[in-house]
Amino acid sequence: MKCIRIIISIVAFFCVSSFLVSCNDKDTFGSGTLTFEEAVLSLDTCFSTVPTPHKTLMVYNNSGDGIRISRVYLERMNQTGFRVNVNGSYLGSDAGFQVSDMELREGDSLRVFVELTSRNNGDTIPKLVEDRLMFQLENGTVQYVTLNAYSWDAILMKNATLKKDSVISNVKGKPVVVYGKLTVDTNAVVTIAKGTTMYFHSDAGIDVKGSLKIEGQKNEETKKNEVTLRCDRLDRMVSNLTYDNNPGQWGGIHFYDISHDNSFDYVDIHGATDAIVCDSAKNQDQTMLTLKHTTIHNTKGVGLEAKSCKIVMENTQISNTFDDCVKLLGGDVTMTHCTIAQYYPFDSARGAAMSFLNKSGDLKYPFTLRVYNSLIKGYADDVMLWSENKEGEEKLNAAFNTCILRTAATPDYQYMFENCIFEDVNNTDFSPENSFVLFDTYNFFYNFTPKENTLPISKANASFTLTTDRNGNERYADLTHDIGCFETVKKP
Repeated sequence: MKCIRIIISIVAFFCVSSFLVSCNDKDTFGSGTLTFEEAVLSLDTCFSTVPTPHKTLMVYNNSGDGIRISRVYLERMNQTGFRVNVNGSYLGSDAGFQVSDMELREGDSLRVFVELTSRNNGDTIPKLVEDRLMFQLENGTVQYVTLNAYSWDAILMKNATLKKDSVISNVKGKPVVVYGKLTVDTNAVVTIAKGTTMYFHSDAGIDVKGSLKIEGQKNEETKKNEVTLRCDRLDRMVSNLTYDNNPGQWGGIHFYDISHDNSFDYVDIHGATDAIVCDSAKNQDQTMLTLKHTTIHNTKGVGLEAKSCKIVMENTQISNTFDDCVKLLGGDVTMTHCTIAQYYPFDSARGAAMSFLNKSGDLKYPFTLRVYNSLIKGYADDVMLWSENKEGEEKLNAAFNTCILRTAATPDYQYMFENCIFEDVNNTDFSPENSFVLFDTYNFFYNFTPKENTLPISKANASFTLTTDRNGNERYADLTHDIGCFETVKKP
């Protein structure tokens, strides 16, 4: 028994010795340097006084030896608004804005988190904010990563309720940034002035109980007089996708039942969850919403949803929504020269381009729909959904005149369509790549202007033709015109 104990002790000694030698081999510290994932970590453009989302930076030891880091610190300490966490240690005032005595073994890495809350810069344009994250090594080497961002002073609206007539604009060029709900109170008329861009945080949107007027104006070259409603993220989600091109980044606009006489002209709304939702109007003889020269694009919910409302749409594009682009239940709706394009790229379970119903369960809803010179397309073989007529029921009061439609019009519903063209789903000429000027599904850029020599060109009915198109281009009276909201024919 004593021999066995001696043998075990000898074996244990050699095992421990071997382990210690191994550890010592890995714990040697030399004159190596760190490797940084990036030499410059940019937080893009941000709004002054508003915390940015964090970005990460990886720091590697590929030197072949261990590296001792005497301290990590911000060169300008707390003067720029950058906040840094190194492997769980915050560079705050309690720690003297630094982290000391860190060891990074060969082959290991550190994860650094960086955020910024910049101060007002006192100007109308973004200004550079810069600092350096310093790494002082025990061997005397000093390395750094540059941190930068462009800080833009903004007008902040946080859970604001506008109780009287008001105008929202980019005063002195400053963007308007909305947090929470911007409420247009009963009896108030709020106008968003031409050229205004409003940036909405993830929980933000507009609730309208009074009236909302958006008064953009035509500007063919730069569109700078249009009004834009978008998210407040100015950075990229991944290399080929900005947050601005990603759906569901802000709430959208909700019109309550008491709201009326809302009007949008030359407006771009994109990246919302439900872009526009209209409750059942208390007074259904009043127009709840007029959309002219408006684009609603890339939403995680509906583009336009309305229940028992009077709505007018002219030269309007509604496109790429996870739920239906246009979703109607009852009401009185007129659409002229509209483009409804359902090519939502993020989920194959996307909704219809257009659905229109005059009943929900056993409940009936009075409904009138008139659609003229409009283009309704999408990926699916049939992108339109409507109420079925049961025997003995009144026919659906819907009429499409001179439209191009991706649907199957069975004999029971032929009465709804006059002078319409139904796309052949087996004809590749009708594919979106062959139909539109730009259809980039990698970078998520789209231009739903029809290509030359495609079906919509010069097919519009002059009786319903509007004088301008979505972009304000004139439709000349002596020419034939295009179906949809974009005009390609130019007068010589």
